[in-house]
Amino acid sequence: MAASVWRVFHIKPRAEKRVADRLAAAGHEVFLPLRTALRQWSDRKKRVEEPLFPGYLFARVDEHARLAVLQDDGVVRCVAFGRHLAVASDDEVEQLRVLQAIPENLAAAHREAFPVGAEVYVARGPVRGVRGRVLDHPRACYLLVEVPSIRQAIRVHVPADWVLRPVAEATA
Repeated sequence: MAASVWRVFHIKPRAEKRVADRLAAAGHEVFLPLRTALRQWSDRKKRVEEPLFPGYLFARVDEHARLAVLQDDGVVRCVAFGRHLAVASDDEVEQLRVLQAIPENLAAAHREAFPVGAEVYVARGPVRGVRGRVLDHPRACYLLVEVPSIRQAIRVHVPADWVLRPVAEATA
């Protein structure tokens, strides 16, 4: 029997949560990265949970279960690049789980300005262990965290005093 791996599925627009619930109820291990966003209507503001990557859902499945997942009405197809189906590593999924835990309003403390594009990792806080590249703002420490399995990236804001350069780069 084939081993289970994290596959990435395209989901119909605005159906990610419902599909995740149905697949979980059917016994599949699913992961839908979510973030909390503030939405404004004409009469009120409300915090809502929305997908970090709209239209994508991760599921740990073997080949037989992958075909079963594709039978769900909300699943469009399995993500593929060329003839190869996308596979997310366990580390990638774990890093996305950690990124969900970022508090909304982190204060940016300035300790060291990293050059734009520098490879860094988060050494403290709830997102400890996440690796990324520094983006355009030297004081606030915005990181670009790449998700290779779906060829997407996330912009993350963390306090600068949580961020360090990897040991190999710091000594070079």
